[in-house]
Amino acid sequence: MLSYRHGFHAGNAADVIKHFILLYVLDYLKKKDKNFLFIDAHAGAGKYLLSDSFMQKNKEYFLGISKIFKLKNDEFFLKNYIDLIKILNPNSQIEVYPGSSWLASQSLRKNDRLHFFELHPNEFLNLKNNFENDSRITIEKEDCYKKLIKIIPPKEKRAVILIDPSYELKDEYDKVTKLVSSCYKKFPLGIFIVWYPVLKNRKSEGFVKNFLELSFKNLTHIEMITDKTNKGMQGSGLFIINTPYSIVKDLSPSIDLLFRNLKKSETESELKFNNWVQ
Repeated sequence: MLSYRHGFHAGNAADVIKHFILLYVLDYLKKKDKNFLFIDAHAGAGKYLLSDSFMQKNKEYFLGISKIFKLKNDEFFLKNYIDLIKILNPNSQIEVYPGSSWLASQSLRKNDRLHFFELHPNEFLNLKNNFENDSRITIEKEDCYKKLIKIIPPKEKRAVILIDPSYELKDEYDKVTKLVSSCYKKFPLGIFIVWYPVLKNRKSEGFVKNFLELSFKNLTHIEMITDKTNKGMQGSGLFIINTPYSIVKDLSPSIDLLFRNLKKSETESELKFNNWVQ
């Protein structure tokens, strides 16, 4: 949707869990010497100033990264996420929140590749400016629903694909399901990370039900509802296809810690963390 700007929501609770999981998956692939491709299907601008008018309108970061940034913890994977954010915020105060594209660019190695799609004209220009000197990165002002399937499987035969649209278009849930299904058929070895908002409506609930009924292998489902009383977005969820086998063992303590700090209350929140290995 060309009116949508992620700056309105950057750094919120949904971003925290999404970016934390993304970095874990990228680090998992880096354990092997083989290079891989990261694809960000809805890349946004890459970086977001908290002082920007978009961020200041709703100040959603107060219920997200602001609760986590100075959190004392000994969890390796959560510390890795926070340490990357500190690269942009060296003075112990968070002033810039990095998007998935920037976090991935910092995480990947010099011979890995990154491919970003972004349709919004202003976001596209900001994205290009943020990565103008990084030769690993390809940035396209293209519709990922048409173009993504054309660039997989990559020459590396290994890839992580992040799909996280705004879901503001009325048919976006169906488009995401069809996109993932078609890409998975063409590239069944790819790791797909699919984000979605938790909303009290039939489209959102139907999307989750339909996705779980599809025959994806090694599927992980994480859903974090932080405020059931919210009339808008109550939380968010992630599906991970071809998930790392050790994800539950590795991440349960960190996800529990995030949930305890992001949720509104015991009665108005809910956490799901399910893994089906085939």
